[in-house]
Amino acid sequence: MPQPAHLLLRLPAEQRPAWALFDPVWYALRHPDIAAGRDEAALLEYYLAVGGRLGHSPSPLFDEGFYRASNPDIAALVAEGGYASGFDHFCQYGHRGLSPHWLFDDTLYGDLHADMSLENLDRHRCFGRYDHWLKSGQREQRICHFLFDSAFYRREVEAAGEGAARLESMGPFVHYLYALWDDTPERATSPYFDPAWYAAMHESARDDIAEGRARNALHHYITRGEAAGFDPVPEFSERYHLDTYDDIAAAVEAGVFRSGYHHFVRYGTLELRRPRADIDLIYYRDTNPRVRNDLAAGAVRDAFAHLRTIGLREGLDHCPPERVPDLPERAARQLFELRARNQSALFARQRIDFAPSAPPALSVIMVLHEKFELTMQALASLRANFPGDLDLILIDNGSTDATARIETYVRGATILREPGNPGFLLACNRGLREVRAPAVLYLNNDVELGFGAIAAALRRLASAPDIGAVGGKVIRTHGRLQEAGSIVWADGSTQGYLRDASPLAPEANFVRDVDFCSGVFLLCRTDLVRRLGGFDEAFRPAYYEEVDLCVRMIEAGFRVIYDPDVTIHHLEYGSSSNAEAAMQQMRRNRRVFVRKHKAFLHFQQAPAPGGEIRARARNGAGRRLLFLEDTVPLRRLGSGFVRANDVVHAIADAGWQVSVLPVNGARHDLMSQFGDLPETAEVLHDRSIMTLPALLAERPGFYDAVWISRTHNLMRTAPIFEAAGIDPATTPFVVDTEAVAATREAEAAALRGEAAFDLAAAVAAEMRPAMVCRHVTAVNEAEAALLRAAGLPGVAVLGTIRAPDPTPRPFAARAGLLFVASIHREDSPNLDSLRWYRDEILPALRRIMDEPPTLSFVGYTAPDLDLAEFRGIPGIELRGTVAELRPAYDEHRLFIAPTRFAAGTPYKVYETASFGLPCVATPLLCRQLGWTPGKDIATPATADAAAFAAEIASLYRDETRWTALRDSALRRLAAENGRAPFEATVRRILDAISA
Repeated sequence: MPQPAHLLLRLPAEQRPAWALFDPVWYALRHPDIAAGRDEAALLEYYLAVGGRLGHSPSPLFDEGFYRASNPDIAALVAEGGYASGFDHFCQYGHRGLSPHWLFDDTLYGDLHADMSLENLDRHRCFGRYDHWLKSGQREQRICHFLFDSAFYRREVEAAGEGAARLESMGPFVHYLYALWDDTPERATSPYFDPAWYAAMHESARDDIAEGRARNALHHYITRGEAAGFDPVPEFSERYHLDTYDDIAAAVEAGVFRSGYHHFVRYGTLELRRPRADIDLIYYRDTNPRVRNDLAAGAVRDAFAHLRTIGLREGLDHCPPERVPDLPERAARQLFELRARNQSALFARQRIDFAPSAPPALSVIMVLHEKFELTMQALASLRANFPGDLDLILIDNGSTDATARIETYVRGATILREPGNPGFLLACNRGLREVRAPAVLYLNNDVELGFGAIAAALRRLASAPDIGAVGGKVIRTHGRLQEAGSIVWADGSTQGYLRDASPLAPEANFVRDVDFCSGVFLLCRTDLVRRLGGFDEAFRPAYYEEVDLCVRMIEAGFRVIYDPDVTIHHLEYGSSSNAEAAMQQMRRNRRVFVRKHKAFLHFQQAPAPGGEIRARARNGAGRRLLFLEDTVPLRRLGSGFVRANDVVHAIADAGWQVSVLPVNGARHDLMSQFGDLPETAEVLHDRSIMTLPALLAERPGFYDAVWISRTHNLMRTAPIFEAAGIDPATTPFVVDTEAVAATREAEAAALRGEAAFDLAAAVAAEMRPAMVCRHVTAVNEAEAALLRAAGLPGVAVLGTIRAPDPTPRPFAARAGLLFVASIHREDSPNLDSLRWYRDEILPALRRIMDEPPTLSFVGYTAPDLDLAEFRGIPGIELRGTVAELRPAYDEHRLFIAPTRFAAGTPYKVYETASFGLPCVATPLLCRQLGWTPGKDIATPATADAAAFAAEIASLYRDETRWTALRDSALRRLAAENGRAPFEATVRRILDAISA
C-alpha cells in the first residue's frame, strides 16, 4: 500500500500500517507554540503541510531526523520538494527496507528472522518489517536491535513498579518510545547497554542529553557515541577490541560494521572474543558449570550477556590467573641440567677468568659438592653477568667428580678444599675469612643469573647505609616463582612469598623490606656479616642459617631488601642429595631458630590464610594506600597522567606503600608500567574496576587510605568500596580532581554562546560524591575556590611539577610552530584546538604573513581516532608520538596552545616553558595558569582567531620579545613548579589523613 503520507494518515486506523500514526497529543506537547488554538484535525493538517518539511516527526514511532541523516539522498529529495518529508518517503517506499527509527534495524530484523521476507509479509498484509514488529514482533521476543530486548525491558519496568498494564497494551517497544518523551527515568533495555554507567562515564553524553541533543543515554550512544568510539558498558573496551582484533578493525574501517561493539554483540560474543583485556569469555564458560548449563538451557543468549546479568553479581571467575608455561617441573629440571651438561664442552678450551685487576668491589662465596656441570654453568653466568673485578671464593666440600680439578677450568679464584663434606654453613664461614671486598655475595652453584642482577643488587646495597642485605626474585626451572622475598611467621615457620605465581605478577615486582631472602642469592655488607660472626654454627650443616642471619641484621637495626631487578633462575634442591633429607634438616633447624628468636617472633604475624599480603613487607604498616587512576599513569600519555605519575612518586617518596590500580585496565607494555612508576609501587596491571571487589575481598582492612584521581573514578568506585565495608570515616579518601569538569563545560557553553550555564550548580553536582572524602585537591587556586564554595572538606591546591631545562638553539636557528598534546577522545579540547587552528587561525595567519610557518603537531592520539582530516593541509604537519620531545622543542621557534575550553591547568604550557620555548595561548589558559600576559606568556586581548594569529605573527618576528618571554617563563617555572613544594603538599595531605 504505497501511498503518500497525506493520504495514509487520513485512513481509518484499521486500514493503516501500525507505523502510520500521527499522534496529536504527543505532537502538541513537542510543539506547544504550534498547538495553540489548533484541534487534533488542524494539527494533522499543519504537520502535513508544514511540519514534515520542518523536520517534525508525526509520532514517537518515526524519527524524522534519524531517517534523513541515515539517508542523505532522501534528505536531498525532501529539500528539493520531491517528498513532503522523510516520513512521506517512508510511507511510499522506505517501509520496504529502510530503518525508520534509530532503535529498529530493518536489515537485522530480516536477517535474523527467515519469515520476514517482503514477499511473505505481503502475503500476510504486513507493510514492511517495521509493521510486523509493531503489531506482533515486539511481543514475540524477536530481535529488532541488539540493544533492545523486549523481555529484558519488561523485567526492568516491572522491577521499577511502573505501569505493567500500560506496557502490555502498548507493547514493550512502543512503551519505551513514549517513555523517551516523558519524565520516566531511563531503564536499561538490554544486557548489552548500561545507561547509568554510560551517562556517568561520558561527559559529552551528559551535556548532549541535558541540552536536548540526545533524548537519553541509549539514544546518544546509537546516534553519536558509537561513532565516536565510546564504550557502552564497563565490561567492553572499544579501543582494546579494535587493537586486539585486526580483522574487526579493518571491517569497521571499511564500513562493514559501525564499531567493534556492533560486530561483538552480533557475532563476537558468540565467537567468545575478548571484550576487554581482563575478560576471557572462553575461560568464563569453561571454568563455570553454571555458565555452560545456562547457555545450554537457553536462559541467556551468550556468555557475555551471562557475565553481565549473572556472573558479575555472583562473582564467577572470568579471567584466568597470569599464565605461566604449563611445563612439568620435573621435565624443566631435567632440561636445566641437560643444558648445563651440553655447555660443559665449552670450557675445555675456554677458561673462565676471575682474576681481578684492581681491588674488587664484590666477593662471591660459592660452596661446591659434586655437580660439576651445574657449577660451571653458574660460574659462566656469574662472569657474563658481572664483568667487573670480583673476588671469587670456591669451597669444595670433598667432591669426587671434575670439581676436584676446577682450577683447570677457572682462573683467578681462591679455592679452598675440605677433605670431607662439613656442610654448607661451615664452608661459608671458612670462605668468609678470605673475603677481601666490602660486599659479599652468597651464591648457590645451581643458578643462572638474570641480566644485570649483581649490578642491581650492588646499587641497592649502596643506596642506603642501613641496608644490610639484598635478595632477589628466585624463579624455578619451569618459570614459576620460588620466592619474591620471604616471610617468617610467629611460629618460626617460613614461606617464600608468591611461590608458584608468575614472575610478572604485580606483587612480585616492587621493592620492599622483608624478613629474609634466600641464601640462593644473598648480598651482604661484609663488615656487618663479620661483626655478626657469619652464619650461626648451631644451624650446621645447613638450612635456616640465612633466616637467622637476616633476623640478626634486623635486630641490629639493618634492613633486608627484596629487589625484583635481581633475578635468579634456580634449580631448586639441585645441590642437595635428596629433597626429603633437606626437609628433615629444615624441621630440625626451625626448632633451633624458635628457641633463639622468641623475642623477634613475638612481634611476627601468625600464619593464616591470606595473611601473606600483610606479612610480605616489614615496612608500610599504617601507611598503605590504594591509588586509582583511569589507567596506569605513564608520563608519555600526557593529559593529566604526568601529574598523576608525579603524585604516585610523591606518595612513595613520603614512605607510603602504594598500590596503583587502573580503573579501566592497562594496555601498555609491562616495561613501561614498571619503569615509569616508583620502584616501591605495586602496579596492579592485571586489575581493573571489574576486579576491584575481588581485590578488596582478598585484602580486607589492608589499605589505610585511598587516593582517587579524577572525580568520575570516585563516582564509579564508591559503590564498590561501600559494598566492601570500607568506611571513609575510618579509611580516609582523597580525591584529586585533576580538573573540575564543570569549568570545562562552562567554557564550552560560553563558546556556543549559551549564557545560562550555572557553574556553581554544576560544580556542586559534580563534586557531590566527594563530600565523604577527607581531602580534595585542585590543580589551581581558582578551582580550589570553587570547591570550597561548594562546601567540600580539606581542599588543597596541588599544582604541577616542571623543572626548567631550556633547549640551547638560538632564535634565528629555529623555525616553525609547535603544538604538543594528547588526544584521547573525539570531544577532546586538543582536537578542538587543532580544528580551530585549521579553520580560523591559519587562514587569519595567511592574511598577515606571506608564508606562515608550518605547525607541527606532536603527541599521542587514541587508536580509535583518525586525524586524516588534517593530512595534506599546507601548513600543518602531523608527526604523531615521538620517543623524545626535546628535539622538537629545540627545533621550533614558537609553541601555540589554541585551547578554547579546558579544566585544570595546561601541563603542556609548563612543559614548553621548561624547554625555553615561548608560548602563545588563549586567555582561558592564561587565567588557569595565573601567569602575567605579555610577561610570562603571549596572550591576545580577545579570544578570537584573528587576534590569536596576530599574536603569533608578532612574537614569531620579534627576537627581543621572544627572549624576554622565554626568560620570564623560566624564572616563574623555577619559582612555582619545583618538586619540593609539590612533594611537601602531598606529605601534608598524607600526614593529615593518617593523624
